[in-house]
Amino acid sequence: MAKEYKEDYDFFPKTWQLPADLNELKNQFSKKKNKTFIIKPTHMCQGRGIYLVRRFEDIDLRSGD
Repeated sequence: MAKEYKEDYDFFPKTWQLPADLNELKNQFSKKKNKTFIIKPTHMCQGRGIYLVRRFEDIDLRSGD
């Protein structure tokens, strides 16, 4: 829906699924703005395993995040 109705769905944050979207996410870190990204593991719940990163190197790719 966000692709079709961009003006109506501009509130939804961009998301990436790793490892498939790894290069696209990595490109976000090369921008001039210092963004914060929320990393959510796939098999956790109730907020466990969620962490914030500002550097691509801080993403733990070994744990399936």
